[in-house]
Amino acid sequence: MAFTPPVECPICRDVLELDRTLEDHLVGNHSHGEVARYLAYLHETAGVKPVLD
Repeated sequence: MAFTPPVECPICRDVLELDRTLEDHLVGNHSHGEVARYLAYLHETAGVKPVLD
């Protein structure tokens, strides 16, 4: 049987219970602003540049 590692929230670093999904945790424990700031941070650190016309 394959081992599935536990899911860790990338914002608060909490390890989720096996019966919880990351989506449920984010909606229930973090504000829209927290999630948006985290996604903006990921975008900035990835070095993604806009495509020029």
